[in-house]
Amino acid sequence: MKKLYVIALLQWFGLQLANAQVFEVDTIQYSGSSEKMINLVILGDGYTESQQDLFITKANDFSNSLFSKIPWSNYKNYFNVFAVKVISVESGVKHPNTASDCGSANPAVPASNPNNYFGSSFDASGIHRLVTIQSNSRVMQVLAANVPNYDHAIVLANTSYYGGSGGAIAVSTTHPDGYEITAHELGHSFGNLGDEYYAGDIYFFERPNMTGESDPTLIKWKNWLAPDDSNIDIVNYCCGGATAQWYRPTSNRCKMEVLGKPYCSVCKEALIEKIHTLVNPVSAYTPTTLNISSSDALLDFNLSELIKPIPNTLHIRWQLDATVFDNNSETFQVDQNALSIGTHTLTAGVTDYTNQVRTTAHSEVHYSSVIWTISKTALGIQAVANDIQLSFGLYPNPTAGIFTIALELSKPGKVTIDMVSLDGKIVKQIPPATVSAGKYQQNLNIENLANGSYLVSVNVDGSVYTKTLVKQN
Repeated sequence: MKKLYVIALLQWFGLQLANAQVFEVDTIQYSGSSEKMINLVILGDGYTESQQDLFITKANDFSNSLFSKIPWSNYKNYFNVFAVKVISVESGVKHPNTASDCGSANPAVPASNPNNYFGSSFDASGIHRLVTIQSNSRVMQVLAANVPNYDHAIVLANTSYYGGSGGAIAVSTTHPDGYEITAHELGHSFGNLGDEYYAGDIYFFERPNMTGESDPTLIKWKNWLAPDDSNIDIVNYCCGGATAQWYRPTSNRCKMEVLGKPYCSVCKEALIEKIHTLVNPVSAYTPTTLNISSSDALLDFNLSELIKPIPNTLHIRWQLDATVFDNNSETFQVDQNALSIGTHTLTAGVTDYTNQVRTTAHSEVHYSSVIWTISKTALGIQAVANDIQLSFGLYPNPTAGIFTIALELSKPGKVTIDMVSLDGKIVKQIPPATVSAGKYQQNLNIENLANGSYLVSVNVDGSVYTKTLVKQN
């Protein structure tokens, strides 16, 4: 998906792009338009011009390894994978042989200092297996010159010895366990996951799988504590430092703690939810516009291209004005004869009902829709489509006073927010505002309102989304 930061990136490197080297780019996996998919880019380091076929083989190995793991395998169709054939002067990865634990490497890694493009090297920060690049800026320049609409990048270093690292740009060697390191590190950089082993007090932050909350009714993975088949618990970190005040969902059962293990349920959910925020599963639909002069034709509406998980867990619900058709069909017909003169709204709503996500109100938080406005006159029919991917949450709910309306829009839109009592009276209102794509929040204070249930209605470009808010002291 094209991100706004690409514009900033191009401006930042504007003076350097003219000198940035352009390399050949191979497609490892193509699922659809780079504007609509998550674009994962693999860059080689330590591969000479004559070794580019080897690099492509290793890039395919890495991609196959990643997308064999749940949940990446379930959402493979949401990703494009590209490989940039970065040419190094010399083959291999640097090894200064200066880390105190170099002698424990098995097999031993010989000292070396090849002239590789990104400077990938063992022994970073005095740890032998920590393979890093000299500077992320050179990677960013290559990305901007070759695959500017990338979403995530990985450097694949040309050595079969074990090693790798995380951060904004993950680095992996071609050792099979190196791919495991990268799957772990992608948990950090892609899913904002924390380590489930003790890495030091400075790494304790609130994350999807890391918290200082121990109350089972409040903890962020409370929905995974029951039923008991999820193997999720509230487990103290071990050992030392501030570990007594921090908790994780598993012990020795998650890839974020132990390589070779699957991701735990909490971590899988976080990765899937990140994918949901980046990709609208409705890739194409028809009609985009429609003008019919006939008064008796059936109108055909179609979600012509859906990006489907494996297996397909998408559910489709159609709604014509106030009537809901929960038929899970990609097509829908409207009989003109059944429409009264005036304006009607047809909505196709798509939600992923995967059992790997137990987020509260998930079907409302991650909801993609296409809305057709159908105008019927005595002369015929006109239909105009609008699509939007919307995240909509109310926090806290229930509330005793101030609460937050949190939106995330896939594209700019005019937003109006009303709070309505159950007898239909508007009790609070936020004036219309033109909102940019991305996150948008507003706070409302309802301390003076009576306890009870209210409807919070969000109107985005004429499409209305409603959730119930409970006021209680």
